[in-house]
Parts: sequence; C-alpha cells; structure tokens
Amino acid sequence: MRAFEQYDQVDPRHRLVASQLESRWNIKLEELKQLKDQLARMQKTIITLSEQDKQSIMTLGRHFSDLWFHESCAVALKKKIMRILIKEIIVNLDDHAQELTFMIHWQGGCHTTFSMAKPMSGAVKYKTPEQDIDLIRNMAVRYGDKEIARVLSKLGRTTARGKRWNQTRVAYTRKLYGISAVDQAHGDPNILTLGQAVKYTGVSDTTLMKLIKKQIVSCNQIAPYAPLEIQKTDLDTEPVRSILAHLKETGRLTLERVSLGRQGSLFE
Repeated sequence: MRAFEQYDQVDPRHRLVASQLESRWNIKLEELKQLKDQLARMQKTIITLSEQDKQSIMTLGRHFSDLWFHESCAVALKKKIMRILIKEIIVNLDDHAQELTFMIHWQGGCHTTFSMAKPMSGAVKYKTPEQDIDLIRNMAVRYGDKEIARVLSKLGRTTARGKRWNQTRVAYTRKLYGISAVDQAHGDPNILTLGQAVKYTGVSDTTLMKLIKKQIVSCNQIAPYAPLEIQKTDLDTEPVRSILAHLKETGRLTLERVSLGRQGSLFE
C-alpha cells in the first residue's frame, strides 16, 4: 500500500509530515476494512446453483421468445431484463438513406449490429394525400366544408389517420394547409348548382338532366359526386329558353323535334 510506504520512509524528525502520512494511512486502512466487510457480505449472498437450477435456466433460455411475448410478461419486467443484459446502445443515422444502425454492447462482451429504416414522424406518416388536398382546394372555392366532406366520403376517402371525413375534419385540414373557406357573399353568380338551376328555371331536375344528356345544356363537375355546375348564361340562351317556355305552356318536353312524353305541369 502506497500510504504505508510513504509513512515508513519518512524521517521521524519531520513530525508534521509523519503525522499527515499517518492520518492518510489510517484512512486507507479504514477503507480497506470496509471493502473487506462488503466483500464478505456479498460472498454470503452468493447462491450456488444446483444442477436442476442450471437446467431450468437453460430451458428458459430456449423458450425466451415465448416468455418475452407472453401476455403475463409485464413491460416493467422487460425493462428490468434489458437493463441487466445491455451495457450500452450506439445509434448512427444515415441521413441520405434515412436508415438507423444500432450497435448493442451486451454485458457479457458480445456485440450485435442491425439496421432499420428511420421511423417517420407523425407529420410525415399521417399526411393527407395530395389528391384529397387538391379536391378540398378546388371545392373550397364554391362549397362549404360539409359538402366537401360528403364528396370525400362518397369517393371512399378517409383522413390521414383512417377516419371518416366530416365537416370538422375538413375544416381542420383546410386551415392546416392554408386553404380559405368559401366566400358565399362574393361567389360567382353565373355558376349554379343543379338545385339552384331548378329554382332559377322553375323546371324539375329531371328536365335539366335530359337537357344535359342531350348536350343542349353544358355542365361541369369538380369531382365525382360533387354538385353539377351549370352556367346561368347557358340557361338564358337559345334553344334552352324556347324549350323551357314550350314545356311550361304545353307540359310537353320536346328536344330536337323528338317528344319525350307528357310531363305534369309544375305551374297548375
């Protein structure tokens, strides 16, 4: 022990130095005693495994996977096992490949290396498809969130998290992507939905659909299941005006000189 060597070699005439070295020596002796006592206590707690115990441990090792994934194996227990077995884990990120490489240093001195794709963040993983964003953006010019949600649901689309579209979720997504809501007060008065065209012309939607199918009236549709859009000016021009006037006078819808049968009057 170095403390004893220093004390043994000091000149007795140097009492102050000798006193300091003696004090240091006594401290080391006390530390040595404490370590010996600690070692003795640890040796008393060491349990010698019997051959049966060894076989049980080996059996557990062979079925470790089954035990690990068993429903009765608590998460707290798994964490405790990992802390016992693993000394440290080093992780490297390949930014270009977006790949993580793990090196596990086990307590026994072995090393394990494996790689995996970097998990996507929620902002990337739960991202609304671009086609749905385009539909919301295009429809928001003239339609409210409720109508947009109806069209998305009819198309079988869901939100980024797989939920059914509704008015609230459309509004949230629209705001998230900076898409303005429809301004009803400043909408294009020349564009009518089928329902609005019915009110404007005073004829049924069935009549207007016949005009559309005969390509006498043009219509537009932003997406499948979206409302049909008709130009008001198309309804005010010939031959539409004459056809509708004749229908209202006679109750008979005649298109291209072909009678489509008697229709009940809407204005009796």
